[in-house]
Amino acid sequence: MKALKILVTGANGFLGRSLLALEGEAEWMGCGRRVDAGDVLYHQVELTDRAAVAALVAETKPDWVINTAAMTNVDRCEEDASAARWANVEIVGNLAAACGDTGVGLMQISTDYVFDGESGPYAEEAGTKPLSTYGQLKLESERLLQGLERAVVVRTLWLYGYVPETGANFTTWLLQAVSGGESVRVFDDQWGNPTYVYDLARALVGLCREEARGLFHMGGATFMTRHELALELARFFGLDYGLIQPVRTQEAGLLAVRPLRSGLRTDALEAVLGRRPLSFSEGLQRLARDPHFCRDFPEFAR
Repeated sequence: MKALKILVTGANGFLGRSLLALEGEAEWMGCGRRVDAGDVLYHQVELTDRAAVAALVAETKPDWVINTAAMTNVDRCEEDASAARWANVEIVGNLAAACGDTGVGLMQISTDYVFDGESGPYAEEAGTKPLSTYGQLKLESERLLQGLERAVVVRTLWLYGYVPETGANFTTWLLQAVSGGESVRVFDDQWGNPTYVYDLARALVGLCREEARGLFHMGGATFMTRHELALELARFFGLDYGLIQPVRTQEAGLLAVRPLRSGLRTDALEAVLGRRPLSFSEGLQRLARDPHFCRDFPEFAR
Protein backbone atom coordinates (compact mmCIF):
# COMPACT_ATOMS: atom_id res chain seq x y z
CA MET A 1 0.00 0.00 0.00
CA LYS A 2 1.34 3.42 -0.99
CA ALA A 3 2.42 5.51 2.00
CA LEU A 4 0.38 8.61 2.71
CA LYS A 5 2.13 11.88 2.05
CA ILE A 6 1.40 14.16 5.02
CA LEU A 7 2.44 17.77 5.56
CA VAL A 8 2.55 18.78 9.24
CA THR A 9 2.27 22.49 10.01
CA GLY A 10 3.56 23.53 13.40
CA ALA A 11 6.16 20.80 12.97
CA ASN A 12 8.48 22.06 15.73
CA GLY A 13 5.85 21.76 18.45
CA PHE A 14 4.95 19.00 20.90
CA LEU A 15 2.33 17.28 18.74
CA GLY A 16 3.98 18.18 15.44
CA ARG A 17 7.28 16.55 16.36
CA SER A 18 5.51 13.49 17.75
CA LEU A 19 3.87 12.99 14.36
CA LEU A 20 7.14 13.30 12.48
CA ALA A 21 8.69 10.74 14.85
CA LEU A 22 6.31 8.04 13.56
CA GLU A 23 8.76 6.68 11.01
CA GLY A 24 7.18 4.40 8.46
CA GLU A 25 3.65 5.59 9.23
CA ALA A 26 3.68 8.13 6.39
CA GLU A 27 5.90 10.08 4.05
CA TRP A 28 6.36 13.11 6.27
CA MET A 29 6.98 16.75 5.43
CA GLY A 30 7.23 19.47 8.03
CA CYS A 31 6.52 23.19 8.07
CA GLY A 32 7.90 25.04 11.07
CA ARG A 33 9.83 28.07 12.24
CA ARG A 34 13.12 26.18 12.19
CA VAL A 35 14.43 23.43 9.93
CA ASP A 36 15.21 20.34 11.99
CA ALA A 37 17.79 17.74 11.08
CA GLY A 38 16.83 14.23 10.05
CA ASP A 39 15.13 12.58 7.11
CA VAL A 40 12.03 14.79 7.10
CA LEU A 41 11.78 17.43 4.38
CA TYR A 42 11.18 20.78 6.09
CA HIS A 43 9.76 24.00 4.69
CA GLN A 44 9.99 27.42 6.31
CA VAL A 45 6.85 29.25 5.25
CA GLU A 46 5.03 32.12 6.94
CA LEU A 47 1.60 30.57 7.44
CA THR A 48 -0.04 33.99 7.81
CA ASP A 49 0.83 34.64 4.12
CA ARG A 50 -2.04 33.17 2.08
CA ALA A 51 -0.13 33.15 -1.20
CA ALA A 52 2.86 31.43 0.41
CA VAL A 53 0.62 28.78 1.95
CA ALA A 54 -1.07 28.15 -1.39
CA ALA A 55 2.33 27.77 -3.04
CA LEU A 56 3.49 25.37 -0.31
CA VAL A 57 0.49 23.06 -0.71
CA ALA A 58 0.69 23.19 -4.52
CA GLU A 59 4.42 22.44 -4.48
CA THR A 60 4.44 19.62 -1.92
CA LYS A 61 1.23 17.92 -3.15
CA PRO A 62 0.41 16.12 0.11
CA ASP A 63 -2.47 13.72 0.57
CA TRP A 64 -3.24 15.45 3.87
CA VAL A 65 -2.22 18.53 5.82
CA ILE A 66 -2.35 18.13 9.61
CA ASN A 67 -2.38 21.57 11.21
CA THR A 68 -0.86 21.56 14.69
CA ALA A 69 0.22 25.22 14.53
CA ALA A 70 -1.54 27.29 17.20
CA MET A 71 -1.15 29.66 20.12
CA THR A 72 -2.09 27.28 22.94
CA ASN A 73 -1.13 29.41 25.95
CA VAL A 74 -4.67 30.30 26.97
CA ASP A 75 -3.69 33.21 29.21
CA ARG A 76 -1.52 34.73 26.49
CA CYS A 77 -4.51 34.51 24.15
CA GLU A 78 -6.40 36.76 26.58
CA GLU A 79 -3.49 39.21 26.71
CA ASP A 80 -2.95 39.41 22.95
CA ALA A 81 -6.17 38.53 21.16
CA SER A 82 -4.87 39.87 17.84
CA ALA A 83 -1.85 37.55 17.78
CA ALA A 84 -4.07 34.71 18.97
CA ARG A 85 -6.46 35.30 16.07
CA TRP A 86 -3.65 35.15 13.54
CA ALA A 87 -2.27 31.93 15.03
CA ASN A 88 -5.55 30.15 15.68
CA VAL A 89 -7.89 31.38 12.94
CA GLU A 90 -6.21 33.22 10.05
CA ILE A 91 -3.65 30.46 9.50
CA VAL A 92 -6.45 27.90 9.37
CA GLY A 93 -8.29 30.02 6.82
CA ASN A 94 -5.20 30.11 4.63
CA LEU A 95 -4.76 26.34 4.85
CA ALA A 96 -8.46 25.75 4.16
CA ALA A 97 -8.28 27.91 1.03
CA ALA A 98 -5.17 26.12 -0.23
CA CYS A 99 -6.53 22.65 0.47
CA GLY A 100 -9.92 23.49 -0.98
CA ASP A 101 -8.33 24.65 -4.23
CA THR A 102 -6.24 21.49 -4.61
CA GLY A 103 -8.45 18.76 -3.12
CA VAL A 104 -5.93 18.05 -0.37
CA GLY A 105 -7.35 16.76 2.91
CA LEU A 106 -7.09 19.13 5.89
CA MET A 107 -7.07 18.00 9.52
CA GLN A 108 -7.44 20.72 12.14
CA ILE A 109 -6.50 20.08 15.77
CA SER A 110 -8.94 21.63 18.21
CA THR A 111 -9.62 21.55 21.92
CA ASP A 112 -12.03 20.80 24.76
CA TYR A 113 -11.97 24.56 25.50
CA VAL A 114 -14.86 24.92 23.05
CA PHE A 115 -17.04 23.63 25.94
CA ASP A 116 -17.98 25.33 29.20
CA GLY A 117 -16.89 22.45 31.43
CA GLU A 118 -20.24 22.08 33.15
CA SER A 119 -21.14 18.53 32.13
CA GLY A 120 -18.19 16.65 30.62
CA PRO A 121 -17.09 14.32 29.27
CA TYR A 122 -18.57 15.55 25.98
CA ALA A 123 -19.57 13.77 22.78
CA GLU A 124 -19.04 15.44 19.41
CA GLU A 125 -22.66 16.54 19.12
CA ALA A 126 -22.70 18.33 22.50
CA GLY A 127 -23.43 22.04 22.40
CA THR A 128 -20.39 24.32 22.47
CA LYS A 129 -19.95 27.27 24.81
CA PRO A 130 -16.36 28.52 25.02
CA LEU A 131 -15.42 30.53 28.10
CA SER A 132 -12.13 31.99 26.86
CA THR A 133 -10.64 33.77 23.87
CA TYR A 134 -8.69 30.62 23.06
CA GLY A 135 -11.82 28.48 23.04
CA GLN A 136 -13.76 31.02 20.97
CA LEU A 137 -11.02 31.20 18.35
CA LYS A 138 -10.58 27.44 18.12
CA LEU A 139 -14.33 27.02 17.60
CA GLU A 140 -14.19 29.66 14.88
CA SER A 141 -11.32 27.78 13.23
CA GLU A 142 -13.35 24.55 13.22
CA ARG A 143 -16.09 26.26 11.22
CA LEU A 144 -13.63 27.30 8.51
CA LEU A 145 -13.40 23.65 7.42
CA GLN A 146 -17.13 23.16 6.93
CA GLY A 147 -17.13 23.83 3.19
CA LEU A 148 -14.23 21.50 2.38
CA GLU A 149 -14.78 18.15 0.69
CA ARG A 150 -11.99 16.40 2.65
CA ALA A 151 -11.81 17.79 6.18
CA VAL A 152 -11.46 16.46 9.71
CA VAL A 153 -11.51 18.31 13.03
CA VAL A 154 -10.01 16.47 16.01
CA ARG A 155 -10.58 17.89 19.48
CA THR A 156 -8.16 16.72 22.13
CA LEU A 157 -6.96 17.67 25.61
CA TRP A 158 -4.34 17.27 28.34
CA LEU A 159 -1.45 15.99 26.23
CA TYR A 160 1.36 14.31 28.15
CA GLY A 161 4.52 12.42 27.27
CA TYR A 162 8.01 13.35 26.18
CA VAL A 163 9.07 14.74 22.82
CA PRO A 164 12.72 15.89 22.60
CA GLU A 165 13.52 19.54 21.87
CA THR A 166 10.02 20.84 22.54
CA GLY A 167 10.68 22.44 25.93
CA ALA A 168 9.22 21.59 29.30
CA ASN A 169 5.72 20.18 29.61
CA PHE A 170 3.60 19.14 32.56
CA THR A 171 5.11 15.64 32.63
CA THR A 172 8.75 16.68 32.77
CA TRP A 173 8.06 19.68 35.02
CA LEU A 174 6.31 17.55 37.63
CA LEU A 175 8.88 14.75 37.59
CA GLN A 176 11.81 17.14 37.91
CA ALA A 177 10.15 19.24 40.62
CA VAL A 178 9.03 16.36 42.84
CA SER A 179 12.22 14.34 42.38
CA GLY A 180 14.10 17.45 43.50
CA GLY A 181 12.05 17.64 46.70
CA GLU A 182 9.96 20.61 45.60
CA SER A 183 6.38 20.93 46.83
CA VAL A 184 3.91 21.62 44.02
CA ARG A 185 0.22 22.53 43.85
CA VAL A 186 -2.01 20.97 41.21
CA PHE A 187 -5.69 21.67 40.46
CA ASP A 188 -8.12 19.20 42.01
CA ASP A 189 -11.27 20.70 40.46
CA GLN A 190 -10.30 20.36 36.78
CA TRP A 191 -11.48 17.10 35.21
CA GLY A 192 -10.44 15.57 31.90
CA ASN A 193 -8.92 12.53 30.21
CA PRO A 194 -5.12 12.74 29.77
CA THR A 195 -3.96 11.92 26.25
CA TYR A 196 -0.60 10.27 25.51
CA VAL A 197 0.83 12.37 22.72
CA TYR A 198 2.04 9.47 20.57
CA ASP A 199 -1.33 7.74 20.94
CA LEU A 200 -2.94 10.91 19.58
CA ALA A 201 -0.41 11.09 16.75
CA ARG A 202 -1.16 7.52 15.67
CA ALA A 203 -4.89 8.19 15.85
CA LEU A 204 -4.50 11.20 13.55
CA VAL A 205 -2.62 9.11 10.99
CA GLY A 206 -5.28 6.42 11.29
CA LEU A 207 -8.04 8.90 10.50
CA CYS A 208 -6.11 10.10 7.44
CA ARG A 209 -5.59 6.51 6.32
CA GLU A 210 -9.30 5.77 6.71
CA GLU A 211 -10.20 8.91 4.72
CA ALA A 212 -12.37 10.00 7.63
CA ARG A 213 -14.58 13.08 7.46
CA GLY A 214 -16.11 15.35 10.07
CA LEU A 215 -15.59 15.86 13.79
CA PHE A 216 -13.88 13.47 16.22
CA HIS A 217 -12.86 13.57 19.87
CA MET A 218 -9.58 12.00 21.03
CA GLY A 219 -8.71 11.70 24.69
CA GLY A 220 -7.28 9.00 26.90
CA ALA A 221 -9.42 6.25 28.44
CA THR A 222 -9.02 7.52 32.03
CA PHE A 223 -11.23 10.32 33.41
CA MET A 224 -9.55 12.05 36.35
CA THR A 225 -8.59 15.38 37.93
CA ARG A 226 -5.27 17.05 37.28
CA HIS A 227 -4.37 16.39 40.92
CA GLU A 228 -5.12 12.67 40.51
CA LEU A 229 -3.03 12.68 37.35
CA ALA A 230 -0.07 14.19 39.20
CA LEU A 231 -0.38 11.72 42.09
CA GLU A 232 -0.49 8.73 39.74
CA LEU A 233 2.47 10.05 37.76
CA ALA A 234 4.54 10.46 40.92
CA ARG A 235 3.55 7.04 42.28
CA PHE A 236 4.37 5.32 39.00
CA PHE A 237 7.92 6.69 39.03
CA GLY A 238 8.42 6.05 42.76
CA LEU A 239 8.42 9.69 43.85
CA ASP A 240 7.14 11.30 47.05
CA TYR A 241 3.57 12.11 46.08
CA GLY A 242 3.08 13.76 49.46
CA LEU A 243 4.78 16.79 47.90
CA ILE A 244 1.79 17.24 45.56
CA GLN A 245 -0.86 19.43 47.16
CA PRO A 246 -4.37 20.15 45.82
CA VAL A 247 -5.45 23.66 44.87
CA ARG A 248 -8.66 25.13 43.47
CA THR A 249 -8.53 26.85 40.08
CA GLN A 250 -10.11 30.00 41.50
CA GLU A 251 -7.23 30.39 43.96
CA ALA A 252 -4.65 30.61 41.17
CA GLY A 253 -5.83 33.95 39.76
CA LEU A 254 -5.51 32.82 36.15
CA LEU A 255 -6.44 35.21 33.36
CA ALA A 256 -8.38 32.79 31.13
CA VAL A 257 -11.41 30.92 32.42
CA ARG A 258 -10.86 27.15 32.34
CA PRO A 259 -13.56 24.52 31.71
CA LEU A 260 -13.63 22.56 34.98
CA ARG A 261 -15.59 19.37 34.37
CA SER A 262 -14.38 18.71 30.85
CA GLY A 263 -13.31 15.51 29.11
CA LEU A 264 -14.03 14.05 25.69
CA ARG A 265 -15.94 10.91 24.73
CA THR A 266 -14.21 8.90 22.01
CA ASP A 267 -16.91 6.51 20.75
CA ALA A 268 -16.88 7.91 17.20
CA LEU A 269 -13.09 7.65 16.93
CA GLU A 270 -13.11 4.10 18.28
CA ALA A 271 -15.71 3.08 15.69
CA VAL A 272 -13.47 4.27 12.84
CA LEU A 273 -10.12 3.04 14.17
CA GLY A 274 -11.32 -0.16 15.83
CA ARG A 275 -9.50 0.48 19.10
CA ARG A 276 -9.84 2.55 22.25
CA PRO A 277 -7.29 5.17 23.32
CA LEU A 278 -4.69 4.25 25.93
CA SER A 279 -5.53 4.55 29.61
CA PHE A 280 -3.31 6.81 31.71
CA SER A 281 -1.58 3.77 33.21
CA GLU A 282 -0.90 2.34 29.74
CA GLY A 283 0.43 5.70 28.58
CA LEU A 284 2.83 5.90 31.52
CA GLN A 285 4.14 2.44 30.70
CA ARG A 286 4.82 3.58 27.13
CA LEU A 287 6.50 6.73 28.42
CA ALA A 288 8.79 4.79 30.76
CA ARG A 289 10.01 2.68 27.82
CA ASP A 290 10.37 5.55 25.36
CA PRO A 291 14.03 5.56 24.21
CA HIS A 292 14.31 9.36 24.11
CA PHE A 293 12.80 9.67 27.58
CA CYS A 294 15.15 6.98 28.92
CA ARG A 295 18.11 8.74 27.32
CA ASP A 296 17.31 12.21 28.63
CA PHE A 297 15.84 11.13 31.99
CA PRO A 298 17.72 7.91 32.88
CA GLU A 299 16.69 8.21 36.52
CA PHE A 300 13.09 7.49 35.49
CA ALA A 301 13.76 4.72 32.96
CA ARG A 302 11.99 1.39 33.52
